[in-house]
Amino acid sequence: MNLQQEAEQALLGALLLSPGQLDSVAAWLRPEHFYSHPHGALYEVLLAQRAAGHPALATGAGEDQLRDWALGAAAAAAERSRGLTPGYGAALIAACPVSRHAGAYGRIVLEDAIRRQVHERAHRLQHAARTGSLEGALELTGELRAAILELVGSWGSLDERPRPLPGPWPLEIADSVRETTLQYEAAMLSCATAVPGGLVEITRWLRPTDFLGSGHGAVYQALAALAHRSEPIDALTVLREAHHRGAVASGVITADGIRAVTRGGITGDPEYWAERVLRASLLRQSAGSAGVIRLLARDSSLPGGRLLGSALHALGPAERVQERWRTAHGFERRTDADRVPAAAEKRRNAARPRTPVPTPRSGAASSPAQEAAPARSAIRSTR
Repeated sequence: MNLQQEAEQALLGALLLSPGQLDSVAAWLRPEHFYSHPHGALYEVLLAQRAAGHPALATGAGEDQLRDWALGAAAAAAERSRGLTPGYGAALIAACPVSRHAGAYGRIVLEDAIRRQVHERAHRLQHAARTGSLEGALELTGELRAAILELVGSWGSLDERPRPLPGPWPLEIADSVRETTLQYEAAMLSCATAVPGGLVEITRWLRPTDFLGSGHGAVYQALAALAHRSEPIDALTVLREAHHRGAVASGVITADGIRAVTRGGITGDPEYWAERVLRASLLRQSAGSAGVIRLLARDSSLPGGRLLGSALHALGPAERVQERWRTAHGFERRTDADRVPAAAEKRRNAARPRTPVPTPRSGAASSPAQEAAPARSAIRSTR
């Protein structure tokens, strides 16, 4: 018998033996918190008897009222659940060490329910992300946060100190998905080099960390720096900027690798490919955050409040990427709200070849990407 089953039996035994102890748990413990369905059914009957004002709850209740409280509850629960027999109540009472400790037993039951519910919802989120369901990942992330906050309300406190983990959740990507994602990233960098006019806007919601290939992230960082400084952008200037940032010296990417993605020959709307890069990043991060939360939920040494706080902390990276996804789509709705069909047509045809028209912008407003691309003076020839 595990701790959870012992706690459920001890709690129910205490409530059958001492009806007044129900007041110590009724406000925050619900039938669905019980792992055993029969136990949950019996607890639900006890709550119903309490709501009906059973005579056993009165001060100075006699033995007849107390016996009716226990036997009536056991009989009613047996009708609702085949896992119970009318005589099971006696076994529960025998399993209760101290009836006045019902509140403590209830906390054990609730803590185990927190682990189960958090793990189950995180597993659903991870499955949606791994199977490529963007809508599912967005929806289930919101549901996971709502469930955690609801459990915080039941638990009564939140320990916001995150539990240190040995490392991030292992990146599990199918070879086909990895190859497709890297192709999207290369296409985005090629288009951004050829048509850099929209880069400043893209950097509002796309980060170097969104790229699966670290070398691709370094090239994007170089492009962002040039765009924010309103300097010319082409394959050669991007290569020079990447050199200045140490991408080649550190071995993140080779010079030939930079030339390959910036001279890829793909032209079109960089935003078209940038959204696909962000989408892939969103799914990866959602799966990773869900995996970390599953690890936390399996750690029985974590108290309920700290598990909930650590789970919210682990969910943060996924929520931040998802917020940037919403921001990317929000820009389109705000700037072209009355022309949604035209905008949709633009996205469908975004990858069609077109003549590159570099239009570097000047006087661009500050954006979060500038932190990764600090301004410095333009490159000047010394010859």
